[in-house]
Amino acid sequence: MTKSSLIAALAPTPEPFETEWSQRTLAGILAADREAAARKRKARRVALVGLAAGGLTLSTAAAVAVGGPDEVVRRVITQFSEQPNTTGNGLGVLDDPELVAQFETGHGIFAFWIATSSSGTVCYAFSDGQWNGEGSPTEDQLEYGCGGTVWVGPDHPSEDLTRPEQLGGFFKDTETPILYGVSPHPDAVEVRVQGEGVDRTLPVRSDSHGYGAALPEAEAVSRVTLTFLDSDGRVLGIKRLVAPAG
Repeated sequence: MTKSSLIAALAPTPEPFETEWSQRTLAGILAADREAAARKRKARRVALVGLAAGGLTLSTAAAVAVGGPDEVVRRVITQFSEQPNTTGNGLGVLDDPELVAQFETGHGIFAFWIATSSSGTVCYAFSDGQWNGEGSPTEDQLEYGCGGTVWVGPDHPSEDLTRPEQLGGFFKDTETPILYGVSPHPDAVEVRVQGEGVDRTLPVRSDSHGYGAALPEAEAVSRVTLTFLDSDGRVLGIKRLVAPAG
């Protein structure tokens, strides 16, 4: 008996290959990877829009809500403010939530709402691919919170969230780059978005002053410039946005 044949003889008999078990295992691994990627994406988005430090969001399962998306947003924010040790404590009277933007992305509908309160607190809620945009979202299809701090760009310290226009930005952590936010100029009716290979004009909502869209053409772009225009086409202001790294 040679050395190699002796080793072969002492080796344990391999278990038979179970195709069904292998397929189930692979599917589980792939599903876990997708879920982890989604959680990572959502965690980054939440940190950037309002919870870079000290914030807390809650998400609770619920039946389909009655009264429209704004009422669902009002309810989850109110419930959030009633929980101990959250950034929603001391909220006061909540103003009516307003839709900032809602649009199709590469992985579903993105929708974002803001709501201010009598205490001056800025709250928000958003759904990133969990809600199909029809009817009303359920509470477990929303991420939400109040106050906290926001990332305002590279080489700048984070800021306390005190104004709706601090929310949003230009993000490339999903399949399709997205842009959304609130105009700092109440008279703006549209915003021109420009960058290398990017030049389009988005409407600004008259209620929330919000805007937003998916920007597939911005795949290779790291920054964009926003020019806010009034109804006569006059420039009201310019804002530059840099996509967060990572």
